[in-house]
Amino acid sequence: MKLKSSLLILVLSTLAVAQDKVVGGPYAVNVSGRSATIGWLVETGQVKAGADQDKLDRAAPVLRSEKVTFTGLPPGQMIHYDVLNGRKEGKGFFRTPPPAGTEATFEALVFGDTRTRHDMHRKVIEAILKFADPHLTIHTGDLVADGADTAQWPIFFDVEGDLLRRAAFFPVLGNHERNNYKYYDFFEVNSPYYSLDWGQVHFTFLNTDLGNFSPSTAERERFWEDQKRWLIDDLTRAQKAQFRVVVMHHPPFTGVGRRQGGGGNVWARTLVPVFEQFKVHFVFTGHDHNYQRHEFGGVQYIVTGGGGAPLYPVDSPIEGLTRTMISTEHFVRLLISPGMAKVQAVGIDGTVHDTFEVEAK
Repeated sequence: MKLKSSLLILVLSTLAVAQDKVVGGPYAVNVSGRSATIGWLVETGQVKAGADQDKLDRAAPVLRSEKVTFTGLPPGQMIHYDVLNGRKEGKGFFRTPPPAGTEATFEALVFGDTRTRHDMHRKVIEAILKFADPHLTIHTGDLVADGADTAQWPIFFDVEGDLLRRAAFFPVLGNHERNNYKYYDFFEVNSPYYSLDWGQVHFTFLNTDLGNFSPSTAERERFWEDQKRWLIDDLTRAQKAQFRVVVMHHPPFTGVGRRQGGGGNVWARTLVPVFEQFKVHFVFTGHDHNYQRHEFGGVQYIVTGGGGAPLYPVDSPIEGLTRTMISTEHFVRLLISPGMAKVQAVGIDGTVHDTFEVEAK
């Protein structure tokens, strides 16, 4: 009887392992000059539900997030990895950043709002792979339509797969992530705001989604003041960087008329004096599904929300601030070289819709 029980346990264990399949990644997150985390997502089963017990017409995967962290990595190097023992879909690579302050030439890719229209999201990724070669990929939020919906994450990872396997990934929270734990778990994000140095560029990532942070007005205000104090300290320490770049979801300035009045945009606007005071060069945002560029106080405010979600019109340019607007799917290339940063907004057919350069200051 004991032998039969052991065999049964072995068979059940084997079946459980056989059911596991990778449905996300692999991808590299938390990449610094000396360390990185490799993550991937495993589906261990499915749960079905429905109003009719004989017809359960909805299904959601049971997901498990797997991660391995490497330390002692060489800075400024290409790192290859394999999470599936030689299988092609388990292989990838990423670059570690050059040491902080080191002059280097590299490309950062910035895009966002990939939450719906998965066919269009896929076209954006295909265009990125054709027309860009990023050392790091930055997502301006709204990765999925509802961060609490388990079924949506494998779709995101499937579409983004080839890009995630070839560049370090750095996201910010959008309102559609709902501040859900899955965002933090999958991407090993330990705080709603963080920063990093990549050569001569300092990147700061903020959370402007206060609507999902807490139902309490007092808690939202406390969080915002804490984040603002952290931001001031972060930018103070980054003054020796050639370029300072801020990434957040909600734009302080927008040419979409119906979006000019409230929500996270109002909170974001309170940071404008800080960006000017600490000589931020670029503020990249999403939220509005189009491309926009506004200039205020010496800061370039770029909206890049053309990653796949339904496009919004650009119907209300801001007098004196708006430089260009176009309602189209796109991504943005931030090309860094010693003393110079070049920005290109690129459509899915390779058309460069906007390009400009900023010198270090």
